[in-house]
Amino acid sequence: MLKCPVCGAVCHPSISIEGQEGQGELSCRRCKVNLSELIHVHDQAIWYHRQALDLYQQGDYLAAQVNNNQAIALYSRYAEFHTLAGKLSALQGNFSQAIAAWLKALEIDPQNEIATCCLQIVGQFKIIDP
Repeated sequence: MLKCPVCGAVCHPSISIEGQEGQGELSCRRCKVNLSELIHVHDQAIWYHRQALDLYQQGDYLAAQVNNNQAIALYSRYAEFHTLAGKLSALQGNFSQAIAAWLKALEIDPQNEIATCCLQIVGQFKIIDP
C-alpha cells in the first residue's frame, strides 16, 4: 500500500510479477499527481525483498540481508521488510538489531504476527549481544 505524498490518498501501485508490468494507476485518483516514479521505486523495493527471500531460503543470510536492506532503503513502510531484517539479524547473532527491526515492523503494522511471535520468543530468554 502506498500513500500519495501530496494528498495522502491510498494508492494501489503496479507490482511487477515475473517480468510483467502490473495494471495499477500511475496517478493519484484523488489529486491526479503523477506517481510513476514513486511506483517505480516501490516496485524495485519489492523486487529486492523477493530476492532477499530467495536468498534466505537458500541459507545465504548475508546476501539476503544486503538485498533486504536495499528494499528498506527504497521503501521503509512495509512491515514485512523489517520482519525479515529481524530474522536475518537474529540468525547472525545480532539480537539487539533483530529486536529493533521487529519493533519497527510493529510500529508500521501493530498486528504483525511474525514480529509479535519473534519478540515473544526472544523475550523468553535474556539475550545479551557480545
